[in-house]
Amino acid sequence: MASIATASAVCSSDDRLFRKISWRLLPVLCICYVFNYLDRTNVGYAQLQMKEHLAFSDAVFGLGASVFFIGYALFEVPSNMLLARIGVRATLLRIMCLWGLASAAMMFVATPTQFYVLRFLVGVFEAGFAPGVLYYLTLWFPRRRLAQATALFFMAFSLAPIVAGPTAGAIMTYLDGVHGLRGWQWLFLLEGIPCILLGIMAFATLPDRPDDAHWLSDGERATIRSLLRGEAPGTADKSHGGVLAAMRDMRVWVLGFVSFLVILGVYALAFWTPTLLKGMGLSIMQVGLVTTIPAACGVAASFLIGRRSDRTGERRWHFGISALVAATGLMLTTLFPHDPFPAIACLTLVSIGTASAFTVLWSMPGGILAGQSAAAGIAIISTVGGSAGVVAPAAVGAIKAATGGFTLSLYLLSSALVLAAVILITYFRPRSALAIEPSLVESR
Repeated sequence: MASIATASAVCSSDDRLFRKISWRLLPVLCICYVFNYLDRTNVGYAQLQMKEHLAFSDAVFGLGASVFFIGYALFEVPSNMLLARIGVRATLLRIMCLWGLASAAMMFVATPTQFYVLRFLVGVFEAGFAPGVLYYLTLWFPRRRLAQATALFFMAFSLAPIVAGPTAGAIMTYLDGVHGLRGWQWLFLLEGIPCILLGIMAFATLPDRPDDAHWLSDGERATIRSLLRGEAPGTADKSHGGVLAAMRDMRVWVLGFVSFLVILGVYALAFWTPTLLKGMGLSIMQVGLVTTIPAACGVAASFLIGRRSDRTGERRWHFGISALVAATGLMLTTLFPHDPFPAIACLTLVSIGTASAFTVLWSMPGGILAGQSAAAGIAIISTVGGSAGVVAPAAVGAIKAATGGFTLSLYLLSSALVLAAVILITYFRPRSALAIEPSLVESR
């Protein structure tokens, strides 16, 4: 009985410690991620006016959205390796100030070439943000708590459309023509400049590691070190060895490809949902408002699924079922090409599925890699997955131009999510190691 009471007390103490860490780190990181999403996807709303003002075609917008991810993919791994060397504070300051400036400069676009160049630069400057934060979380949270911390961070990804839609709709509706600027120009300006301030705030408030956190006691730092040391995989921690170890690990590439398949759907919908809904007869303001419904449901689902995955220690089926829910939503959307309200219900299923799948997926790398290998592995997964952003917007734009609608695109995206579920469930069977048993990794 005494041992049970002692274990319960230790668990309660650990719960308080990690709640404290979460409240210190995650609000700042989540706010930064919201603006990361806004600056990455606001072109999907801006195009509703830019097409008329600048006479850009769907193909121009699709290519511009894809060019962003080329820059992002090229610089993601170098950015994450630099983070492992110089720390999260300096990295976030660099990333956020530069991407804020480039995003705000989008207001001056007048030609397709300018559009492509600035979108490329925004991608270059944003490279490394999300995978950098995911690596950062592995320095603070042990494996059994990592999925919930990841879920809380990715709630910002799901929360961002709740902010993005109404904000874009209001800016483009009510500021259109103010001081001689179109609504889309105000959108880029007002969503770019705050990133600079957020970068400064992150630099001032986030410690690089637990040992640098003045708000932790010596005992709390020792507890974190003990928990992380007790489960750390035996992966090389030196820079080049860590990178090579991550590159040789087939699980990293499988997770990257699965991420690619999920992100195909995420970014295709992020860029084209406003156009899809506007084509059903909604105004810009209405589009902004109704897109909050799927986003809000995705926030709730990602948190609940992430927490349940942590409690059970199960990843495969939590991911697989979530991906299949999203695939079902995409298939059902094709049944309502002209009716926005059933379409929104179907897109809500897509949001629930993709947000939950993404949360579970990104809790997995921290269970198989550590140190520089974790930084490199997460960056590789993110780069492979992020390359879907090159394919998805341009492909959907081209298919829409060729067929006049989104039906074929939705079928293809649904198939990609089904394939993602099948691959992850079959590859990471219990004997394969995901899971998360350090002894299996140490024996590699």
